[in-house]
Amino acid sequence: MRKAIVGSAVCLALTAVAAQAQPASVAEGYRLSSDLCVRCHVITAERQGSWTDAPPFESIANRAGMTRNWLVEFIPKPHGHMLTRDYTAAQVTSIANYIMSLRRQ
Repeated sequence: MRKAIVGSAVCLALTAVAAQAQPASVAEGYRLSSDLCVRCHVITAERQGSWTDAPPFESIANRAGMTRNWLVEFIPKPHGHMLTRDYTAAQVTSIANYIMSLRRQ
């Protein structure tokens, strides 16, 4: 029983740490998107239209079944007219976190 309580406490602590770290990751994802993705994608809900047919990030975030894990796998792959880039795992995760932050609840 004691191990279960300790295990639960550790899980809650890790969840709290992850929740606190995520806003920084979302902010970094926005910064990276503003630099790397805005050429093709609409990256904020306030901006209208894009010169390409690349889907807006809000639309991507709100697709049925969309997950952060799917985005982490997809983002580094060349798609559309995307320039080839060597993203770090942290950059990809931050961009994915930013996109998913646009998901309507």
